[in-house]
Amino acid sequence: MLKTCKMDFLGIRPYMTWKPIAFFILFSVGFTYIGDYSVFPMVFAMIVALMIMTYPFVTGEDSGTERLYRMIGMEDEDTVKGRYLYSFAVFLVAILAAFVIMNGVNLVKNGELLIGESLMSGGLYLAVSTLFMDINVPIFFAVGHKKAKAVAGGVIIAATLIVVGISGFAASAFPEEAKALYLWATSHVALIVLFGIVLLAAFTMLSYAVALKKFKKRDL
Repeated sequence: MLKTCKMDFLGIRPYMTWKPIAFFILFSVGFTYIGDYSVFPMVFAMIVALMIMTYPFVTGEDSGTERLYRMIGMEDEDTVKGRYLYSFAVFLVAILAAFVIMNGVNLVKNGELLIGESLMSGGLYLAVSTLFMDINVPIFFAVGHKKAKAVAGGVIIAATLIVVGISGFAASAFPEEAKALYLWATSHVALIVLFGIVLLAAFTMLSYAVALKKFKKRDL
């Protein structure tokens, strides 16, 4: 698993030059400082991380990386686990970089750190990115990135619209119940976070099982 993850990182190394890294840092710092939008680094980091997360699937189709993994004797389980580990590592590094930028800019501009806000937004964006991974990786392993990128994006958009639609309907149709639920959630943050972590972990395990099953059946 670790070897596959390392090889995935080596595969995207030619694309990770100082130019895109410098652009990410400078754009995040500049927009946050000038636009007074403190969580922008988190938003931008998530977008960039989601793009980088797909690189091994893209390069794998062009260069036959996954076929090579099988030829050199790597188990399919290690290939799939390594891809999940690679994706999560990308998300985590991006969020940590955004955390530093977010607090650094605010310290220079306003003389204070945003530890609580950055931890909350970082955790939220890490959860959303992991959910994106859980939905898309099985699809990419099943049919490849080129065939599935439109479908995968559509799944995310549809899921987002469903959640937003249900939330909006509940808030308008049952305002008192929605308010009571919000108040309960704000007073049980630790419980909500723990439940979210358990639910996300369970969904990731299910995603892995589906991805492995699809990858084993795929003729490379």
